[in-house]
Amino acid sequence: MRWLKGQILNLKFSHKLMGVYLLVTAIPIIFVGVYLNVGMRNVMLNNAIFETESNLDKIEIRLDTVLSRITQISDLIYISRDMNLLLNQEYETTLDMYNAYSNYPVFDDYLKYYDEVETIQFYMTSPMITNSYFIHADEKISSEEWYQEAVNNRSKINWIIKEEQWTGKPYLTLTRSVYGERDQFLGVLAIYLSQEKLKEIVDSEIHDVFIVLDEEWIIYNHNQELLFTYPDFLNGLPENDLETQLYDYHYRGEDVTINLRRLQPKKSLINEFQIATIIPIETLLEQPNAIFTRGYWIIFLALVISMFSFWLFSQVFDSRINVLKHAMTKVARGEFNIRPKIKGGDEIGEAYGELYQTSQSLQKLIDEVYVHKIKEERWRRQQKESEFKMLSSQINPHFLYNTLEMIRMKAIVNQDKEVATLIRKLSKMMRSALERTDRPVPLTDELDLINTYLEIQQMRFGDKLTYQINIDGEFSEYTIFPLIIQPLVENAIIHGLEPKMGLGEIIISVVPNHDQLKISVYDNGVGMTAHQLEELKKRLDLEEDFSGKQIGVRNVHQRIKLYYGDAYGLTISSQFNVGTTLMITLPLDQKNNY
Repeated sequence: MRWLKGQILNLKFSHKLMGVYLLVTAIPIIFVGVYLNVGMRNVMLNNAIFETESNLDKIEIRLDTVLSRITQISDLIYISRDMNLLLNQEYETTLDMYNAYSNYPVFDDYLKYYDEVETIQFYMTSPMITNSYFIHADEKISSEEWYQEAVNNRSKINWIIKEEQWTGKPYLTLTRSVYGERDQFLGVLAIYLSQEKLKEIVDSEIHDVFIVLDEEWIIYNHNQELLFTYPDFLNGLPENDLETQLYDYHYRGEDVTINLRRLQPKKSLINEFQIATIIPIETLLEQPNAIFTRGYWIIFLALVISMFSFWLFSQVFDSRINVLKHAMTKVARGEFNIRPKIKGGDEIGEAYGELYQTSQSLQKLIDEVYVHKIKEERWRRQQKESEFKMLSSQINPHFLYNTLEMIRMKAIVNQDKEVATLIRKLSKMMRSALERTDRPVPLTDELDLINTYLEIQQMRFGDKLTYQINIDGEFSEYTIFPLIIQPLVENAIIHGLEPKMGLGEIIISVVPNHDQLKISVYDNGVGMTAHQLEELKKRLDLEEDFSGKQIGVRNVHQRIKLYYGDAYGLTISSQFNVGTTLMITLPLDQKNNY
């Protein structure tokens, strides 16, 4: 074992890769491919046999249906009182008898309504009449074997091959003797089965199908020359009590598979029908063998492609290893003038990059990187401060103008204490706004400012405006950047409630959610259409600098992302004529946020 391990370790890396390829790729492909290929071939073969058996099931059902219908017709004729009366009645003249038999409609009706029936003939002992349906069984007919069997079987149904009386054409025929109500012998009934009906039964089958009677007569086959001949393919087949039998057989110079079914017709204890499908083995295996051949071609191509790919990989791998080895030798000798990198970003390329870095002055590189990072961090901080000042300076004075105009109008119209109250609230709000810097303020102070703002707006709108401020928890120590909530409330009034007809409501909620703080501003105003909402969401993350009136929700969203990070910000949901919700998401833990 140690010797083998030593031999493996001494091999070149490309030879080791080749061994791994054979063990992991080539041999498994061959074994799995052969296994799947053989399995697929067997599945295809079994499917072909199953399809043949399924078709035989259909043929058997159809044949049994046809035979049962002929049997049913014979039963109806046998028990027919009109038939008994016709045969037993005594006629005064031959003409009366002829007219009675000629006008008997039953046989014509059966031929008209049952396409299974080629014709019906009744052989009787009376010598007085003979026509297409009723035939006198003279000495010649009564001495024939089929007639004697029908008489001897006494009403039992017997299926035979019989020539039609007038045309001499052979048919599969049901025969049975008929007795009257007093058990007197009346004659022999013969119902000839239509050959076209047999053709309909088998016509959809693509393989060679035989229908055989009592293993003696072929009553149907695609090859008309074989009709009513001996079925020599049944010679030598072993006896089998199973209903379905499958045999491999050499028939007429080729190997075939014979699928044989046996059918016992109803009410017949004498006869047995055999339904056989003969399929040449070559035909049966044609599709499985094609799959088999294609499978081996796929295996061969897979091996060739994988082997070529592996060889190409090993060549490239060897060349890159040699480049790395040569560079390491130069560095070991103190020669640091190696090229900075080699092609490729894999482990070899990474190792070469590490080697190149090692060959340089590490301390100088560290110093340069350190200074660069300090400058970059300072630049980023200055950029954030600059952006904050620009964003904070864009607060819309719309509210201030509206409030002053409203106070002026109130002073002219009312001349009451309400003006003083409005002025006091406005002064409080302006003082709070002007005293604020760009540093965080307590959340409670910000909410107090919002409450003052809403009180002023409520005095402006009267009963048209109601509001709620809901706080879930204690947040006296929690701080936020100023003027984050107020623009959202202002936006809700201007764009949501002012255009609305009827009562308006604003609900502000502060709710902790896991490691986040959710501050929502809801209004039941006019809302936005889906298109308007989508456009507003797109503008939230645009990096262009907006000026003038383009402030509000985007201003708030950008400030939150700037100071808290991209994981936080503003989300919007709205339904037209229902309302709008603006949701601020902030970090609940403020240890590392400022």
